[in-house]
Amino acid sequence: MLMTASQCRMARAALGLTLRELAAVAGISVNTLSRLESDGNVTSRTLVKVQGILAEKGAVFRRDGSVGVVN
Repeated sequence: MLMTASQCRMARAALGLTLRELAAVAGISVNTLSRLESDGNVTSRTLVKVQGILAEKGAVFRRDGSVGVVN
């Protein structure tokens, strides 16, 4: 299941990451990450990459649209 734009925003906030920090870790531009978080046009490869990074840091994406964090 791929995360939604709102799940990305929630996960990033829950993990205490700024747009710049997450973009740097993912190796993408801040503009690309901002577009992803506003439900804009990004490649599925970029979406999977960002979701993987957030998951590695402890984000859990639930089917009901919520996000949890595991320490």
